[in-house]
Amino acid sequence: MSEVMTRTKERKLWFDGPNYTADAIVIDPAAASILLIQRGDTGEWALPGGFVDHTDTSSSEAAAREALEEADISLDSEPSLIFRGIVDDPRNTETAWIETSAHLFAARHTQAVSGKDDAVGAQWHDLANLPPLYASHGMIVNRALDYLASSRLIEAASSPDSRDVVDGGHMEYDKYIFTKDDTKVFAKQHDSSRYSDPEKYQRGYLYLEKEAFTMAHLRQHGFTGLPRQSILHNTTLAMNALHPEDGWRWRADSAAIDAYVQDAAATFSQLEAMPVPADSFVIEPSYSCFMDEGWRTLDHDMAAALEQRAADFMPRLTIASQETAAELLTQLPDLQRAGVRPRQRQGFVFCHHDVRQSNLAWHPDHGTKLVDWSWAGLGEPGSDITSLLIDLHKSNHDITPYRDLINPQHCLTLMGFWLNHSTWPCRDNDDTVRFQQFLSALSAYEVLRTFSFRSEADD
Repeated sequence: MSEVMTRTKERKLWFDGPNYTADAIVIDPAAASILLIQRGDTGEWALPGGFVDHTDTSSSEAAAREALEEADISLDSEPSLIFRGIVDDPRNTETAWIETSAHLFAARHTQAVSGKDDAVGAQWHDLANLPPLYASHGMIVNRALDYLASSRLIEAASSPDSRDVVDGGHMEYDKYIFTKDDTKVFAKQHDSSRYSDPEKYQRGYLYLEKEAFTMAHLRQHGFTGLPRQSILHNTTLAMNALHPEDGWRWRADSAAIDAYVQDAAATFSQLEAMPVPADSFVIEPSYSCFMDEGWRTLDHDMAAALEQRAADFMPRLTIASQETAAELLTQLPDLQRAGVRPRQRQGFVFCHHDVRQSNLAWHPDHGTKLVDWSWAGLGEPGSDITSLLIDLHKSNHDITPYRDLINPQHCLTLMGFWLNHSTWPCRDNDDTVRFQQFLSALSAYEVLRTFSFRSEADD
């Protein structure tokens, strides 16, 4: 065994659990070159980086410090966060692992560099001809290249030439479609002036961050069901617009319903085969929310609140829906018993988790594209097609031909989640969102009832 390999095997991490590091991705876009250092322990080429020190005020400061210490380069530009999560590192064990934050800095390759500290070498490399990189650094560099390839969207999203307001959605983002030359860009802008609660503002930003990083991850792994490019810059998330003028449809058309559903089902199957992102998202997993904010909350007070909310909604329902609502309320105890039983999470797959017609664009020639990825995460197979079919049923489309695609357990899960949320307080005394959640729960119940699925509630 060589001396380098011996040193590598003997190296251990400082702490149990996460050990936080920072990496500097230093790229000269004009010259298409990147700064790499040669590690002294393995001899591999890598990004400058190291452990976050107690003297560092942020991970970006730590990344800049490491670049100075290892490559003798000073970085002055404001960096962009490209990745934050667990990386594949030979020092990782079951009880201790590396979690890094990687920041993209702009610099000119004409700046002289030299290996210092833990690095035995440093030099600029052509991005088109990179050597094999240490651990997960190749993935991180690809994330940075995706960011740079999408950066022109930000320029278009600040163009005064043409800006159309986009309505809809539950989050308090300003949404626009910008048109510059022949480019259409959809942008969500997170404006702090909309929020009186700093914590709520920060949570809104974290949703944007998760959406941006998830799309970058999926593109890197060849997933085709999303906009071709997207980028989060400061508090703006921009992506290629899927505009109706270009043939994209944001609502299902009965005349093309079979192609619509089949294309969506194929896209969901491709998504379920995608690897789970290594990113560490602060936002809690959606599947856990479905359970914790669904049937598990059904106590006496929640049941009473639901009955009151249902009574408020009854005058706005059709006669058939009123009958469905009354029946659902009588079935609550049995539905809850089935809904709270533990699930086996073995075999879970990657899901979008917020599929409805308004989050799905379909084109007769280009198939299905999905937006609003902030709920994405692990879930039961068939979750996304089930969500879509419930939404189509809610819009009075005939989903009978697709009954075999439905996951009845996820249908039950969504029902409990929507019922609970329909009882939540209304913003500005506007109960539109709560009414739609109640209708979605009724639709899920009708799907289970109409197609006579055998559930645990029947046992």
